[in-house]
Amino acid sequence: MKKLKIGIAGLGTVGKGVYEILRKDAEILAQKSQTIFEVVAVSSRSKKDFVDSKIKFYPNAMDLATDPEIDVVVEVIGGGDLAKNLMIAALKNGKEFVTANKALLAEHGFELAELAEASKTHVGFEAAVAGATPIIKAFKEGLAANEITEFYAILNGTCNFILSKMKDENLDFAPVLKEAQDLGFAELDPTFDIKGIDTAHKLALLAAIASGTKPAFNQLTIEGIDEISIHDIKLADELGYKIKLLAIYKNLGDSCQQAVYPALVKNSEKIAQVDSSFNAILTNASNAGLSLTIGRGAGGFPTGSAVVSDLLDIASGRSTYMFGKKAAELADAKILPIANRVGKYFVRLTVDKKLAQETNFFEAVFGSKIKVESAAFFDAEEEIICGFLTDAQKEQNVVEALKALDSSLVKAAKFLRVEKTDF
Repeated sequence: MKKLKIGIAGLGTVGKGVYEILRKDAEILAQKSQTIFEVVAVSSRSKKDFVDSKIKFYPNAMDLATDPEIDVVVEVIGGGDLAKNLMIAALKNGKEFVTANKALLAEHGFELAELAEASKTHVGFEAAVAGATPIIKAFKEGLAANEITEFYAILNGTCNFILSKMKDENLDFAPVLKEAQDLGFAELDPTFDIKGIDTAHKLALLAAIASGTKPAFNQLTIEGIDEISIHDIKLADELGYKIKLLAIYKNLGDSCQQAVYPALVKNSEKIAQVDSSFNAILTNASNAGLSLTIGRGAGGFPTGSAVVSDLLDIASGRSTYMFGKKAAELADAKILPIANRVGKYFVRLTVDKKLAQETNFFEAVFGSKIKVESAAFFDAEEEIICGFLTDAQKEQNVVEALKALDSSLVKAAKFLRVEKTDF
């Protein structure tokens, strides 16, 4: 039976998960791939007690790229420069590479794909998007006979946990974020999660595969959940909706939508029912139709499981191009400016009670250009907080209408987008 010799860079939660899976499930993995997976070297800031003392330890991860015994480098250290330099060195030395680093690939994926092809090596990154939820392989292989026309995805368990908790326990954002940090769902510095950046990195990778284009992270519209209040949650609920942080891709023919933002989704839609820290990807494909994949998006064993699945592909010779086609065939993404989005909107206004007593005060504020389909209200001392669902509008029209509001009538205003998945 052949051997695949592995070097692991990073022995934190995910690195430990990878190591333990390779150890405890060695027999199953060997049977499935006719390959013995052997960890021959590791690298981390310090030695770890759980690693066999016979395995080589490198304080400098770059040494994994030059170790002639290693066939494949697994990178789970995260971050930027070190991970990028390690990947470049490993690929140039002809080593296969497996990574969970979505930021690295979202921002430098095209050049790294070119390097992998030039080096006749492969890069696996199932663990970079949605953890244990096998969506990269689904897009590249399971749906290979399809054009992916659209997808809506919950790709950050921290944000999904926070929004679910806010609704279920009628709490505002700040205390729920603190609880998420205490439980280990959110980092001490949660910026990448709550600002939507983590989700956007993952969207860039999925959209590149779906559209056959270069990852376009720097062109994405990115909005997080840090401005979502309990008022938004309650008004949306009264209207029959939940708020979810969505990564959205839509093929529009001559352009596409790629954006991350909190959106209202009807309670009856299946993706709205995915709560807590779960991830979900709802995909619409030309031949396969609609499918929904749900799973764990983080954690040592779930993410480690995705890493090991890439190792199995390498051992079995199933590896494919990074983004589903040759790098030279990847086009530049043509992304629709968000101002040109056409859809329904949730508009929240805080108004004086006197204005609220007018029968059609929304028209008094906005005129007749934007129509209201439904509304919800609640009393807040001297003010009325109102939530309205509009008809389909070009986003620029909504933005301009809010900018033109009379501040003597309306004390605060904001909008969120409404998404309809038909599933």
